[in-house]
Amino acid sequence: MTSRVSNLALAACMGFAVMAPPAARAESAAWNLHVDLALGVPLAGDMVPEPDPATGSSEVPIAGFGAVALDWQFSPPFALELLGGGGYVFGTFPDASGSGTPYATGALGVRYRLLDNQEGYADEEGGDYEGNAWTSAHLGWHLFDGHQFGIDFGAGYEASVAHPIQVGLFVRGALLFGGEREKLDALIYGGVEASLELAGRVEAVDTDGDGLPDEREVNRYQTDPRNPDTDADGISDGLEVRTETDPRRPDTDGDGVTDGVEDTNRDGGMQAGETDPRRADTDGGGVPDGWEAQNGRNGRDPADDDSDRDRVLEHLDRCPDTPQGTEVDANGCAILRPRLVLDGITFEFDSAVIRPESEATLQRALQILRDNPDVRVEIGGHTDNQGNPGYNRRLSEARAQSVRDWLVRHGIEAARLTVRGYGHTQPVASNDTEEGRAQNRRIEFRRLDAP
Repeated sequence: MTSRVSNLALAACMGFAVMAPPAARAESAAWNLHVDLALGVPLAGDMVPEPDPATGSSEVPIAGFGAVALDWQFSPPFALELLGGGGYVFGTFPDASGSGTPYATGALGVRYRLLDNQEGYADEEGGDYEGNAWTSAHLGWHLFDGHQFGIDFGAGYEASVAHPIQVGLFVRGALLFGGEREKLDALIYGGVEASLELAGRVEAVDTDGDGLPDEREVNRYQTDPRNPDTDADGISDGLEVRTETDPRRPDTDGDGVTDGVEDTNRDGGMQAGETDPRRADTDGGGVPDGWEAQNGRNGRDPADDDSDRDRVLEHLDRCPDTPQGTEVDANGCAILRPRLVLDGITFEFDSAVIRPESEATLQRALQILRDNPDVRVEIGGHTDNQGNPGYNRRLSEARAQSVRDWLVRHGIEAARLTVRGYGHTQPVASNDTEEGRAQNRRIEFRRLDAP
């Protein structure tokens, strides 16, 4: 009953695991807003001063810059991006007056996200700080040396700190053409960027349709994003992840049966006749599922893990079907001691006819001899001290012979067995009581190879 309840609970948990996880999505939306704050310097143009002849150094002006960008992922991971911003350069052109020069831009371009993470934000269950690396390029208008046409290139990385905000670092360079001095100007600046998801779900890219996004297969599970069943066990990578089997190992629990054979209908649950691909011993009886499957046993029933009840599990038992009550070794084989009293073998009164109730003990004796095929045995008959000593010896020998004949009829080689009647000469208890006399009336094995 306990086993049945535990199996039902396990099946229910596996079914919930299959249904519970939502589809993965990118940690950026269809529409996203970005805010940049940066510091920079001019790299080329009249704003860059000539080096001082005496010292060889020059004082390059510092620029402060801020921008806002809006991107639309029309075909993830590609997005159209509109950028606008401005700032101030703390320096002037040679023929300009004042203490600084303003800078402004408005441009349109594209943003490309590399491996947009799908694990969730760091403040979400199962999430992390991984976000996305990105590059961008824009064409547009710039105000610096007058009105100019320009192109800029940027790159950065954003971490998913808290839904729906990502924060990261970036660097951007701009080349400006035309202007009042008709010389090429160049700026470079870097700083921090904060991004905000605005609207629109972006589904993760799943090339092989296994329910796992490509990014997660590559970075988290090390499975093949082009193959829905990386380990070829018959169960898709996505289902294996959701049911906590290993999509890279065809036999997750190492029991000798592939996951797809244990989960026969490949539904992630555990139906009748199936075993658990996550547990090497589904029924908890101690025998691996693989051995049970190969030997026609029920992997859901612990009762057949030791069918002969000798406390040696089936896959370790070299001598199966040992009669109950037989003393066995670690291999499940009957132990034959130097001397062994076969308690339970009884005879008709004043006769060598074996009583039917002796069957169980005879079966144990038979198994002992089968499990020790190289051992020769003396079967000794013993009586109490009642009656004539000579008669007792002959009766005890006849009874030993009856046991030998029974064993030979059941397959034991006659050459392995000798008989001897001891009469009442070797008592094991006092003959003064009925209880003691009953113990003395016995059949005993003695190993002939024992000292």
